[in-house]
Amino acid sequence: MRIALLFRSFGPYHIARLRAAREKASILALEFIDSDHEYRWAIPDEKRASEIISLSTSEPNNFVGRFGNSMPGRVNARRKMKLETELHKFAPDAVAIPGYSESFSLLTARLCKKLGIPAILMSDSHDLGQRRHPLKEAMKRRIIRLFDAAFVAGAPHADYLVRLGFPHRKITTGYDVIDNLHFAPNAEATDRPTTFNLPDRFFFCCSRFVEGKNLQFLIDAFHRYKRQAGPLAWDLVIAGDGPLYTPLLRHVQRLSLCHNVHMIGHKSYDELPHLYATAGAFVFPSLSETWGLVVNEAMAAGLPLLISNVIGCQHDLVRNGVNGYLFDPNDMTQLAALMARVAENSERGTMGEASRIIIRHWDLDRFAAGLFDAASIAAKSRGEPRARGATGLALTLAYWAQMPAS
Repeated sequence: MRIALLFRSFGPYHIARLRAAREKASILALEFIDSDHEYRWAIPDEKRASEIISLSTSEPNNFVGRFGNSMPGRVNARRKMKLETELHKFAPDAVAIPGYSESFSLLTARLCKKLGIPAILMSDSHDLGQRRHPLKEAMKRRIIRLFDAAFVAGAPHADYLVRLGFPHRKITTGYDVIDNLHFAPNAEATDRPTTFNLPDRFFFCCSRFVEGKNLQFLIDAFHRYKRQAGPLAWDLVIAGDGPLYTPLLRHVQRLSLCHNVHMIGHKSYDELPHLYATAGAFVFPSLSETWGLVVNEAMAAGLPLLISNVIGCQHDLVRNGVNGYLFDPNDMTQLAALMARVAENSERGTMGEASRIIIRHWDLDRFAAGLFDAASIAAKSRGEPRARGATGLALTLAYWAQMPAS
């Protein structure tokens, strides 16, 4: 089996999945841009070693819009030509494409139709706790006709595609996984730090400091928990960076929590395992999350969880009362009470072990198997009649290109 695997930009998580997938199939690794400024991955040596082909080099963030948005036609043509050249040389049985909302994804899906190459939709979209616009949903129903199989994160993501009209028999799962061994307590890496200036007992959160991550809510809930728990209260450590870092730091100062809330900034992939290993529990309050790979990381590290009930992974990974608790990300009182419950629970070790057991079934092998199965499904569609209404689909794509992302 020959599969072309495309991502916006390969980071450590993608490279780990790529290595696993190459155990099962011949993989052409393509990335739209060689550096993703949103996640600050700096791994050029690993990319070269993994033979990842970049369609273009780093530029200002004008490449993230929908097809045709903020992207000069000259640049589009060059990237498209390079993509088409690489696909011709490799002659894949299927091409795996991440989503349908970004310009490069639509461009690749349309190119696959032109070349007669089956396309796999890799998706972690769901509709948990979200309002969907009827017009956008109608357009998605047309856009997914570009794909011959789907490889999704978990059960809510498969259900969402089915509701959009995608055949359930053509969907596989396991898209959003990590290298569990990297985050396991006994993981070995010679370049990892061994000490941090951290409190003895703390809740840990790892997140970008952006709207929707709900970090002020987390700080306020922690403030309420601390007032109730008194001197026995744990601290809160938040790793990450972003535009809201300074406003949130000021909020911590206003609440007189400078000695208890530790905002430690961005931490690298190799620094994170020690932070998880030192924490007492993991808390993630996001208002919207397609999956939430940080939850995988915390589970691989053997932590009890406090997880927002609207994020994509909660259905598949969180067993309420077994390896953690779900909470309403708008209910501060509930989260404060759960923080107290976890901190006082003598069975935290049992909950952490439950996390490790559950996450074993969501590993790199699952990604490799899911991708291979999706490629097999897609390849069987070669020669099948194309979906009707091509003109209507073209108009849908043109209109979709002008709409804001969602």
